[in-house]
Amino acid sequence: MGRILSVVIVMTSACAQQEMPPGGPEDLRPPVVIATTPGALEKVTDLGTKIRFEFDERISERVTGGVLETAIAVSPVVGVYKVEHSPKALTLTIEGGLRPELVYRVTLTPTVSDMFGNTMRDPFELVFSTGGDPVPTTLAGQVWDRITGRAVQQATIVAVSNDSLVHRSTADRTGIFAFRYLPAGTFDVTAFEDQNRNGEVDSTEVQGLIPLFVEEGDTVLTEISILTPDASEAKVTGAEVLDSVTLALLFDDFLDFETGVDEVEIEISPDADDTPMIVDVMHEPDYVVWVERVTDSLSRLDSIEAEEVAALRLLSDAEAVMPSEEGSAIRPEELVLASARRPPPSLPQLQGSAAGPTADGARVLPGRRLILRLSVPLPYEIEFALTVSGVTNIFGLPGGGGEATLSRELVVDSVMDLDSMGVSDSIAALDTGVVTLIGVAGAYSGCIFPVCY
Repeated sequence: MGRILSVVIVMTSACAQQEMPPGGPEDLRPPVVIATTPGALEKVTDLGTKIRFEFDERISERVTGGVLETAIAVSPVVGVYKVEHSPKALTLTIEGGLRPELVYRVTLTPTVSDMFGNTMRDPFELVFSTGGDPVPTTLAGQVWDRITGRAVQQATIVAVSNDSLVHRSTADRTGIFAFRYLPAGTFDVTAFEDQNRNGEVDSTEVQGLIPLFVEEGDTVLTEISILTPDASEAKVTGAEVLDSVTLALLFDDFLDFETGVDEVEIEISPDADDTPMIVDVMHEPDYVVWVERVTDSLSRLDSIEAEEVAALRLLSDAEAVMPSEEGSAIRPEELVLASARRPPPSLPQLQGSAAGPTADGARVLPGRRLILRLSVPLPYEIEFALTVSGVTNIFGLPGGGGEATLSRELVVDSVMDLDSMGVSDSIAALDTGVVTLIGVAGAYSGCIFPVCY
């Protein structure tokens, strides 16, 4: 017995030496698909065929953020399916089998991981047909947030054709999505955040829809902006004096600036002799662009006038040394060309809002304010009421408006303020996008349309 026991101990010791030594290299590589059934672009005749993805290593039974069925997306959506797990494969079975004369796009989402927790980096797509040859048609684009302008990752996109087939895709980390091998036709394409993971667009989920037509073999590129559905009109929450001739109306919702302001009606009361008239109404994004244009125009005009002043001084010095035969002289007031021009005020930043063009200029973001320009400075210490109607929110719901009150406070910090109280804080000209140069005997006059100096 002693000899047998010693032999067993030796054999056990020898087997232990064949194991991976502790502290070996860590597995950081995600699983890779090495084979599929059916094969890529294969024409399937057996409608009972199961769809199978085989991997190069063992995979976990758990997927990121859901159950096994969420790891695979079938397009078009033609019935319930179940997913079975084996050590190195996932197998999908469609209830009732495949349908004839369709091109299937089955996507393995990047939620599958190996036994070390390494998750697939990118989706894997398998295309096959049950009749006919797949036509290389592509519908691709990006999903982005209408308020922030940022890409929306992992959004669900469904394209419903005119024969009611539902094709499905998922946006990647940069908001990019693609449908390949779509049949020609008209589609309603909806992007949404599938918060309850039921695969359907629910009324409370962030979403956006666009209609598209895809021709056979065509490549269509598009963008889909998404918003939280809103069933209430935009209401006025307050008003602010930006400067003596510029007011801002604040709303509780973002506004649809693309509809313009033709339908917006604003009244100021009391209706007295010194009540200013509203000469212009602008959506916040339009005002941001206008301020930039005006500021740039004034900067160029200031540069022109600086050159004029320098030129006039040189001419004045020359006249003092060598008087002109005609006896002309430069008047002192001609050396002071700059007036009390001030650019229109910039808007205070609102939390959660960045109205105007994005940094790359690719998109324009909505705002929650309407900007009013007045005919004359607003009188001090008088309370005015503003009544607003005809405002449309960013979700396209009309009928917004409300009432707000404001007054211009009198704040005097210096004698200079007293001297300038009667002067508008910003220029009254509403179109200052053009600066012209007019040559006069070697000097120039600056014009900021429609006023020349």
